[in-house]
Amino acid sequence: EVVGYAMADHHRASLVVDALKMAHGRAELRPGCVIHSDRGSEYTSAEFRHKIRELNLRQSCGRTGSCF
Repeated sequence: EVVGYAMADHHRASLVVDALKMAHGRAELRPGCVIHSDRGSEYTSAEFRHKIRELNLRQSCGRTGSCF
């Protein structure tokens, strides 16, 4: 189920932060909820990591070269 999304012509951190904020608002993500992603620069950015901590979520990243 998709609970948050954002579209743009770029891959900056603000794009994934917007999607995360939408997901948090729509799905009422519980504290400690795991957000899994690949190791793209937008997901490893300070801005995204800060938003994860601010929302009391947990970040999970797959190994390099793996989408899981």
